[in-house]
Amino acid sequence: MVHNTPRNKIDGARLKAMGMVAGVSDMIYLRANKPPLCIELKTDGGRQAPAQIEWQRVAEAVGCEYIIIRSFDEFKEAIHTANT
Repeated sequence: MVHNTPRNKIDGARLKAMGMVAGVSDMIYLRANKPPLCIELKTDGGRQAPAQIEWQRVAEAVGCEYIIIRSFDEFKEAIHTANT
């Protein structure tokens, strides 16, 4: 799980100093013998922020897979598919 939601400004500054990057996907699923799978969780009407679009571009440019999940059923199917 990516820790990308600071509790307050002090916590946010500490995380940024430690290397937190804006736009990183909510989850990064590391798989044996396959590229990492970046998973962004959104509601039905949720949209990516500009920083998330840029992170997707960079992640895909280095060979990661990137998906947007909008329901628990989609998540289960994506994990099942990712493991086959």
